Amino acid sequence: MARTHVRYRILLFYLPVIGVFNGLDFVATQVLVVQGGHFELNPFMNWLIGTPYFALYKLVLVPIGLLFLWFVRKTLAPRYLVWVKLTAGVYIVLMVYNWMVFYS
Repeated sequence: MARTHVRYRILLFYLPVIGVFNGLDFVATQVLVVQGGHFELNPFMNWLIGTPYFALYKLVLVPIGLLFLWFVRKTLAPRYLVWVKLTAGVYIVLMVYNWMVFYS
């Protein structure tokens, strides 16, 4: 039982981290790619940038997905906790890279 609560606390930490970094990534992409003339390295998102679907995906669908993971934490989330941690780690590295390369 205690181990389950630890998983929930870990998930409760990482899901907002992903949400915040997703929002920062949206802003950085808008500034650097849409307005700044840089290019997007993510081939899956490249075709969405500059369209209303980009904001819909980043600002609506991703948060809904994070909420979904929280609501199914008892059944589905324990299997995907490693992926949630990996995603948060990738976002942290991406934000540090963006900050060091483009904003310092």
